[in-house]
Amino acid sequence: MTESDTDKSVKKVVPKTDEELIGEHMSYRNYMRDVILGANDGLVSLFALVIGVAGGGQNPKIILLAGIAGTVAGAISMAIGEYISTKSQEEVFDAEVRVEKEHIRDYRDHEVKELTEFYREKGFEGELLEQVINKITSNEEIFLKDMMMTEFGIVEEERRSPLKATIIVGIAFLLGSALPVLPFFFVTTPISGIIIATILSTIGLFSIGGIKSFVTRSSIIKGGSENLVLGLAGALITYIIGFFVGINI
Repeated sequence: MTESDTDKSVKKVVPKTDEELIGEHMSYRNYMRDVILGANDGLVSLFALVIGVAGGGQNPKIILLAGIAGTVAGAISMAIGEYISTKSQEEVFDAEVRVEKEHIRDYRDHEVKELTEFYREKGFEGELLEQVINKITSNEEIFLKDMMMTEFGIVEEERRSPLKATIIVGIAFLLGSALPVLPFFFVTTPISGIIIATILSTIGLFSIGGIKSFVTRSSIIKGGSENLVLGLAGALITYIIGFFVGINI
């Protein structure tokens, strides 16, 4: 094997820059909300739905139909809602970017003064402060990013894609809703479906709460238990309502 062949066979590992690592971390953090929201909403809402319908004395096929309809309708509603809300937020950000560009263009001295005061409050003084401001304002892109953060609290890396958020929420909702609905594909009596759905949903509720707490570095037991109690309380309320409505119709 020649030296050139050896070079080709060895894969060069290029270390990622700090900017790339920060971007990956921010992207992961930005969309974790969508995963937790979609999965938990799907699980809680469909668990409450099937338990409520079962409480009304319906047979498993009717409960299954209600669960499937609720899953599809809920996933579509969540996805559309997430798309509209995220897109609206991004449009607001874009509008603020345009305004800030105009301010930098038309009132540059005032914007530089604002930026100077911002860094002075952070402890920069004298020649060091002047060097920092000159460095930032010498690059229009960096100047704009700093002013967006200073005036509006907008960090470019924290912005979210409406399409990506929509897909994540929709899929997470479907996965979460599957736990309480799936048992009714196989059971022959409502009570057996309720028992299995409750067991699966209990595991799911605690797991989602625990994952949320793991990501936020808080107590997994506390986070899981909190989510579990809230989810079971919601299902109990709908079961009671379904029971009393069912015996009166």
